[in-house]
Amino acid sequence: MTWFLFAIAGYFSNAVVGVIDKFLLGQRLTTKPPVYTFYIGVLSIFALVLAPFGLAWPGLSQFLIALLAGGLFLLGLLYLFEALDIGSASRVLPATGGLTPILVLTLSFVFLDERLSLLQLIAFLLLVFGGILILFKKEQKEKQERRFRFITLAILFTATSLVLIKYVFLHQNFISGFIWTRIGSFLAALLFLIWPKLRHSIFETGRRVKGGLNLLLFSNKAVAGGASLLINLAISQTSVALVNAMQGVQYVFLLILTLILSKKFPKILEEKISGKILFQKILAILLIGGGLIILTL
Repeated sequence: MTWFLFAIAGYFSNAVVGVIDKFLLGQRLTTKPPVYTFYIGVLSIFALVLAPFGLAWPGLSQFLIALLAGGLFLLGLLYLFEALDIGSASRVLPATGGLTPILVLTLSFVFLDERLSLLQLIAFLLLVFGGILILFKKEQKEKQERRFRFITLAILFTATSLVLIKYVFLHQNFISGFIWTRIGSFLAALLFLIWPKLRHSIFETGRRVKGGLNLLLFSNKAVAGGASLLINLAISQTSVALVNAMQGVQYVFLLILTLILSKKFPKILEEKISGKILFQKILAILLIGGGLIILTL
């Protein structure tokens, strides 16, 4: 069950990243999705620090597949951020968090021949539904075709990249697979510089962001890199669908951290909890907890 601990630690780290993201995305200079995505991708180059521990040339075909997996993952992030920029998180995240694991399960079944036992399938469903429930918030309907398109692209790219990453780990050692997929994200980020307007925005942001904010952004992405390493370790050891379904755990950690820190930073980390919402979130936590318990059996 080492993979289980890796996944839990990875999603906790991602929750910490999410809290800091709430602050960073409140800064006008870092709210532009392509700019934010660019810096995430560029910082992926630091995966090379792991090179002495096992980097090997996997052959051209495996190398290209790893690059594609990393590039698609970055595109998935870009379209997720674009969707969040248009619509509220309570609409975007339940959709991506609920549908991505289902697509990952389908793709891994077809292309990787992954099979879940009955207990694992029950745990998968509990985790997915719990993740949707903990994020869902009823709001007035908004007709946003662009948001729907961005959500669809985020789901497709993210799910495909995760299945490809698992494929990479099946054919390469972990260090090599992880580094080459991160290089794929790095190269995909560099492609952003082809577009003059986007290139100008990226360089302008780099010049205008204050030193403290820059350090916070870098530190946050370093933690995100650690989280990615842990989650990829889990994926390399078990079903990619199960690990992806466990993302609901991240939202539980994020909720807890937000409630704790909202007392000190009410403007940045505001979280209004009514009785109805509290019941909904407790039910979601119970579902996620039930899924986790089943996975440990």
